[in-house]
Amino acid sequence: MPIDPVCGIEMDEELATIHEYNGKKYYFCCEGCKSIFSRKPGKYSKK
Repeated sequence: MPIDPVCGIEMDEELATIHEYNGKKYYFCCEGCKSIFSRKPGKYSKK
């Protein structure tokens, strides 16, 4: 199961909001976490 890189919540892939960055898919629990990631993706994409 994917883990939201912003808040750390584990979620079902079918329910997640997805964003692609540098060729990798990232999964988010909500649009808020996706928005935070989008502002500073380098901070969260290293996790």
